[in-house]
Amino acid sequence: MARNPNRQSSVYFGNDGHWHGRVTVGRKDDGSLDRRHVMSKSKGIVVTKVRGLERLRDEARVPRAGRAWTVEKWLNYWLEEIARPNVRDSSYVAYKTAVVKHLVPVIGGQRLDRLEPEHLETVYRRMTDAGAKPATAHQVHRTVRTALGEAQRRGHVARNAAQLARPPRIQTELVDPFTVEEVQRVLAAARATRNGARWAIALALGLRQGESLL
Repeated sequence: MARNPNRQSSVYFGNDGHWHGRVTVGRKDDGSLDRRHVMSKSKGIVVTKVRGLERLRDEARVPRAGRAWTVEKWLNYWLEEIARPNVRDSSYVAYKTAVVKHLVPVIGGQRLDRLEPEHLETVYRRMTDAGAKPATAHQVHRTVRTALGEAQRRGHVARNAAQLARPPRIQTELVDPFTVEEVQRVLAAARATRNGARWAIALALGLRQGESLL
């Protein structure tokens, strides 16, 4: 590959002692050509990067031009401008806890377009090492997967790293059922209350408290 004047990709050796590659991937918002630049002391590395950009361009997955988002800036933008107006307050609070308490302190300084699955797995491992339950790590995983999905849809990243990351496995907790004696005590106590029928039905059907409203 060599310098090419007709908007095709080019690889050339510069006066600075480095190999350079340039790839036209489309147009910017102002209509000018969006021509990306890569460089290295190795020609092979530059050729690989150029072909990678060409592949992303052909698949329409090139991140938008402009100042790169950090993980912290994107998560905060997504949280306040995208999620908050469109989800329930309880969901927003859960998202904010995941972002502020778990994600930003560990990976907030990473460039969004360079985020790897391993970065996220580091977050999950630190959480569980600090005593968090695997289910809590899963909630953080779902949060960042949703946020990165929106970033991918808008062209800020070429892929969703959270779709490749593996959160810790959730252990199934065995249910310890009531004994016959315990059931009899519950029913006896329920008969002494005004809404005892509700508790008797809930016990018989195995309903949770929120499901047993009559």
